Amino acid sequence: MKSHSDSLINYYSNPIKLESAVDLILDTVKKNKSIWLIGNGGSASTAEHFEIDLMYIKTKIDLGLIRSTALTSNSSVTTAIANDLGYRYIFSAQLERKAAEGDLCILISASGNSENLIEAVKVCRLKKVKTLALLGFNGGELLTLVDLSLHIKTEIGTYGVVEDIHLSICHQISGLLLEKLKSIP
Repeated sequence: MKSHSDSLINYYSNPIKLESAVDLILDTVKKNKSIWLIGNGGSASTAEHFEIDLMYIKTKIDLGLIRSTALTSNSSVTTAIANDLGYRYIFSAQLERKAAEGDLCILISASGNSENLIEAVKVCRLKKVKTLALLGFNGGELLTLVDLSLHIKTEIGTYGVVEDIHLSICHQISGLLLEKLKSIP
């Protein structure tokens, strides 16, 4: 019997791209590289939730630590950057300091047009950090900027639907990632 999240994933997302997203994350984990998670508003909440899901994979199998961090979770850092440099740099300034070649940045956005996410992609390109985006609406500018996207095509403004599906996708990815990690000798 399919779960509610399975139905949402199959209806709104391309299963081949979902598998590619899992493989991209798996490759990052195998290389012991970092995963950076970013988003605004409800998408920030999803980024932080996904960090926890990735963290708990370690407790389910004997595996080294999955290095994932939501760059949304330190309000002192984000507000200092917003105050001193501007809100559009709250993620890119952190990635400039922390990210390294071979890392992965997961961007979560309903519109795909947030300036701070676009600035983050620019830094990722310079630092050779791979990018995966969970997008909604028409995909926005990020659709053409990232390495891989899981795009939930909806009417512009349907934030609740997009945010619910993005969270379901994160749960689905976590489950698939756990299964793949269990099968590694």
